[in-house]
Amino acid sequence: MSGTIIWEWYFLLYSIITGVGFAYIYDNIRLFRRIFRHKRWLVDIEDILYWVVCFFVSFYLLYYGNHGVVRFFAVIGAGTGMYLYAKTIGKLYVKSLYCLIMLLLAPYRFLKLRLTRVRKQFTIYLGVFMRRKHGKGEKNAADQSKGKKAKACISAQKK
Repeated sequence: MSGTIIWEWYFLLYSIITGVGFAYIYDNIRLFRRIFRHKRWLVDIEDILYWVVCFFVSFYLLYYGNHGVVRFFAVIGAGTGMYLYAKTIGKLYVKSLYCLIMLLLAPYRFLKLRLTRVRKQFTIYLGVFMRRKHGKGEKNAADQSKGKKAKACISAQKK
């Protein structure tokens, strides 16, 4: 085989590896999104940044690997690499790493849940205590003074 043909095969291999890299990076972004939920506009910004990085990497691959000539097999190679990654180790990677991270974060989440419950119960009990001590006492004092005034008015009207 000539050197040019061999170089074309290497270039196809580099394209496939680049596609695998793109899919791997996006799986890490997906994993990050699963662990730390955030708003839709932030997801859109992450996707835009991801595709900008993919564009520059692809441009670099085409410019230096093929002297700037866009070859259809380079695009097919990147797509094939993404597809192969997604169908082979991609699903396993995301699921297993997500389970591992959740397992490591389980004590933190448990503690956070318990402390939140304790705080809510404390707030409820504190509110009940404050109503009993201050709210009801003032209400009774105000009712008593109103009652005395009302009785005084009624007895004044009778006379």
